[in-house]
Amino acid sequence: MLRAMWIALTLLALQTPPVGVAPGPLPKAEAERRASERFADLDLNEDGVIERDEVRARFDFEASTNATFAAAQKAKKASDPRAAIDARQPDWAAADQWFAAVDVDGDGRITRAELSRHLGADVEQLGIK
Repeated sequence: MLRAMWIALTLLALQTPPVGVAPGPLPKAEAERRASERFADLDLNEDGVIERDEVRARFDFEASTNATFAAAQKAKKASDPRAAIDARQPDWAAADQWFAAVDVDGDGRITRAELSRHLGADVEQLGIK
């Protein structure tokens, strides 16, 4: 009896959304806010458009951060106090592919509308309204 009740409570807990997370689709205002934040995050020189170099810089920053963390973890496991980071050449293929997908008019600049349209497609695929 106690075991059955424990199982039932566990199943109920698995179906309950986490605290602070509203069930259902993301409101449009929240989706627009997130798109605006993402645009500001990518528009490094704040000129109102995103160029290929800005996307490459952002992708390179994220890759460098990941490489630094991985090297530190590797050094920690090897008991080496120095976190050696391998010299690497930037691989911008992923950045260029993403840029080409978002820059629909092919003018070499991503506008806020293009980014919103791209993120909107992602939002629709996720079922966000």
